[in-house]
Amino acid sequence: MRGYLPVTVEEIAAFLDSQTMECGPLYAPTIKFLTAHSEMDEEEGEFVLSMLAADEALEMRTNLQGPGFILALEVSDPEIIEHGENFVILKDLAKWESVQCAFLVSSDGEELTWFATQEIQPALNEWLQG
Repeated sequence: MRGYLPVTVEEIAAFLDSQTMECGPLYAPTIKFLTAHSEMDEEEGEFVLSMLAADEALEMRTNLQGPGFILALEVSDPEIIEHGENFVILKDLAKWESVQCAFLVSSDGEELTWFATQEIQPALNEWLQG
């Protein structure tokens, strides 16, 4: 299951450095979410969840004019301790190896720019400088 984790750029840097991170809820296609939105296909559901994460990412920014950030993690049921309405909570620390990609959220929250995992580290210095 793919989960979307709103993060600050500083959290991305720390996560990359330590390879693990304690994280809050990941927006994810839980059974409750899928049931409530049965008219949506998988892609539409993933879009809605990523935009929920984007809204939260913008609220977490330290620079209100700058972008927000989301990490997409692939998690399995044994890693999950709780399933909520549209989120999951992990039992343990998230592992960097679970990261599938990053999204830079535009300052207006309307656009997500995708970064492959191998593009995150090279972009990090620019992101940190704002």
